[in-house]
Amino acid sequence: MTFKLKFWVFCLMLFIFIPFDTLAQKESAVWYFGGNAGLDFNSGSPVALTNGQLVTKEGCATISNANGSLLFYTDGKTVWDSNHSVMPNGTGLLGDTSSTSSAIIIPKPGDASIYYIFTVDKPSYFLSEGDPISGVNYSKVDMDLNGGTGDIVPNEKNIHLITYDVTNAMQNEYKCSEKITAVTHSDGYSVWVITQFINKFFAFSVDENGVNPTPTISTVPQAIYPRIDEQGSNITAIGYLKVSPNGKKLAIAHSSVDLGGPRSGQKKSGKVLLYDFNNTNGIVSNQSTLVTGEYPYGVEFSPNSKLLYITSSIFDTEDDFVNSYLYQFNVEASDVANSKTIVNSSQTVAGALQLAIDGKIYRAGYPAFGSASSLSVINSPNTIGTACGYSPYNVSLNGNEVFLGLPPFITSIFRYSFNYEFTCLGDNTHFYVTSEDPYDNLTWDFGDGTTSTIEDAYHTYSSPGIYSVSLTLSLNGVDYDPIIKPVIISAPPDVLQTTYDLVNCDSFDNNPNDGISTFNLENAVGPISLNTTDRIDVFYYHTFQEAINDVDNENSLDYIYTNQIQDEILYAKVTKANTICYSIATVRLITSQSFEFGNFELTSCTLENSNQGEFDLNIARQNIITSLNLPTNVTIDFFESQQDAAIGVNPLENIYLSTIRTLFIRVEDNNACYGGGTLQLELVSFPVLEDQTITACQSDFPITIDSGLDVNIISDYNYLWSTSQTSEQIQIFQPGSYTLTVIDPINNCEDSLTITVIENALAEISSIELTDNSVVINLSNNGDDFIFALDDINGLYQDSNIFYGLTPGLHTVYVQDAYNCNTVEVSFNIIGFPDFFTPNNDGYNDHWNILGLEPTNFPNIQLLIFDRYGKLLKSFNPHLSNGWDGKYNGRLVTPDDYWYYLKLPNGKEYRGHFSLKI
Repeated sequence: MTFKLKFWVFCLMLFIFIPFDTLAQKESAVWYFGGNAGLDFNSGSPVALTNGQLVTKEGCATISNANGSLLFYTDGKTVWDSNHSVMPNGTGLLGDTSSTSSAIIIPKPGDASIYYIFTVDKPSYFLSEGDPISGVNYSKVDMDLNGGTGDIVPNEKNIHLITYDVTNAMQNEYKCSEKITAVTHSDGYSVWVITQFINKFFAFSVDENGVNPTPTISTVPQAIYPRIDEQGSNITAIGYLKVSPNGKKLAIAHSSVDLGGPRSGQKKSGKVLLYDFNNTNGIVSNQSTLVTGEYPYGVEFSPNSKLLYITSSIFDTEDDFVNSYLYQFNVEASDVANSKTIVNSSQTVAGALQLAIDGKIYRAGYPAFGSASSLSVINSPNTIGTACGYSPYNVSLNGNEVFLGLPPFITSIFRYSFNYEFTCLGDNTHFYVTSEDPYDNLTWDFGDGTTSTIEDAYHTYSSPGIYSVSLTLSLNGVDYDPIIKPVIISAPPDVLQTTYDLVNCDSFDNNPNDGISTFNLENAVGPISLNTTDRIDVFYYHTFQEAINDVDNENSLDYIYTNQIQDEILYAKVTKANTICYSIATVRLITSQSFEFGNFELTSCTLENSNQGEFDLNIARQNIITSLNLPTNVTIDFFESQQDAAIGVNPLENIYLSTIRTLFIRVEDNNACYGGGTLQLELVSFPVLEDQTITACQSDFPITIDSGLDVNIISDYNYLWSTSQTSEQIQIFQPGSYTLTVIDPINNCEDSLTITVIENALAEISSIELTDNSVVINLSNNGDDFIFALDDINGLYQDSNIFYGLTPGLHTVYVQDAYNCNTVEVSFNIIGFPDFFTPNNDGYNDHWNILGLEPTNFPNIQLLIFDRYGKLLKSFNPHLSNGWDGKYNGRLVTPDDYWYYLKLPNGKEYRGHFSLKI
């Protein structure tokens, strides 16, 4: 402890853990997944939770703080806070619950309040209009918002990340797979967020500066292209991606790599691939195949990163489920693929595998054609072979269902290493080993050029900063890889080194001469902290010792405080946010003689249909300064209560809406209370003015407009038009907006109305929307002033701009204004797509072609015909051909549904299907 004037600095010798990494395993202490299912691992064993709001077959993500308290969770679309309420800005995220990994949550390094939700859309649809795939995006959550329960930061929601070739039409359409994972960088501080698409891995760095949108890209030999099945699912996108806790290996499950076929089945082409991962530069390399010809789904590494577990389902050629396997592979073996051990074979559908903070791996899934309300577990995942202790359906979810997905986390948080404590500048920082790995010797590198070989090490840093501390263990003369963590040494905040005098008037109470007043201690925070922009917390105490003894700052004084004696000294503990490093400053509470400024009055006019008026308090402020000849540097504020005026809180805005009432005045000079008084608000009546809208044809001009007041009171007021005319009514010669101010010359009140004169507009047709046998006529000046007729200018007109049940061919629509000033027309074609055809040479429906398209409008177009597997069968110009005769390569195809695609030169696209019948 050092003493200088009235200024103290402390680095309290208590445990302080940096919330990002040290004990950061606790961020995975709470899980929410499946059908309202949840688990709490804080006690050391999983305890079922039933309060979750999330319902998802697959993708989900959960995050807790360093102490294991839930912060929020998501299904990739909606975010729920710790109270299980939807965050105010927590809807509309661009993930998808049917994506294998719809989301993963990443804490911002160095900031315990900021988190990033990375979302992955479901890359799956077939010829579907209006539903573009959103790919990979991220949103920023600030836990300081919404009263400490968090909110997505405005304008930092659904920020898109490029994980595809933007110049490639197919990649630009599908954008991503359903896979995402994360691991700590080799610097021990920043994080790699990794996803995959086709033959590339994309590794995005997240550090103290946020998300770097430029990824490290690795190209690998295996290319997995989007493939759409009959249900519209992109089957090659499915399956998990995981990195080992030590950041060296990466495993990916591709549930399918192609569509398969009627004879082979569509769920027998999957693969699991193993790669090396460099968590220094983000590069993925050295591909090897572990599983092939099955339907793999979940992957997970053991806590020691030596073993890999895989779930895989087996289907027959009819795509009926047969059984599933839980595999174990030794990734340190010379031949990893041949190290395969079948840990379990069962009728459980292959689901996610997820490592937990208890060192066990939990398995999702359910009996084929059944349901499950419990998880399976691998109890000793570091043990080679079936001794790993797999126990099916062992962890109860208290009646809630598990499906396929479990929440993913930064995998490196499950790697045990070392912890530290005492991280304020001047502390003797304590480092100690928490790893269970055996070792003979160790070396600490404290990141400032000093090292130690003492197991239980202490080190004092000479300056604040972020130090990259590494621990190297060695066994039998062989060094383990160094374990690196960032250690933040925090300096206490700078504070004012002299006593700050907080001055308040001895007023607004029964005795203005007793030296006792109510103070707002918040007014001293800026001066004693030197107006820092850093995040700080300030706590006030009666005595120096109370400030030191209140470790958790639970017994500090309220900011609204009444002094006990004149010139009372309080002790302010100024604490740097997210640390317990603090400085102590002193504040003297001084009361001054108050000047009584008396009573003032401000008059306003009543608002229409109300007993209220709009008062401009700045007018009262200037009147007070002028009438009392006050200095120009005084500050005058107005308050609704005497208590608020006494402490200077909740000052009113300049424009104040109120009934007749009394306000309280507080006058300050150089931030010190100078005096007070009252302001009486009075109201006088005023006629109700109503805005007017007048519509006229061009031939109606000039027209006369007026105030709309009763003729009996017109002479009581003065008038000023925006045209500078001063009569109650004027003549105008063109459309426009005209403002009239009505003035009460006695009470000095005024109000205004606006008269909008509209010349009835000519309809402007902006676009025509054709859908099947209906048409929507969109106007750029759309409104209720237009009526519509079809194919007959003198026919029946309707208010609606939509016509239904149109026949294929050329049509004309007529648009007329409600005043019958003008009529416009436009022609369009309705294109008909037959539902079926019968190419049996009976002379009826032998060809399939479109109807109603005028050749002169679109002469050079192509109509494409596909089978259900997306194979192109026929391409022809519908104007120059009778259509498709149902043949491919000269042979009639089988009766089935077939797909068409037509794109017009104006960009309009038509997609759908029809039937071939015999």
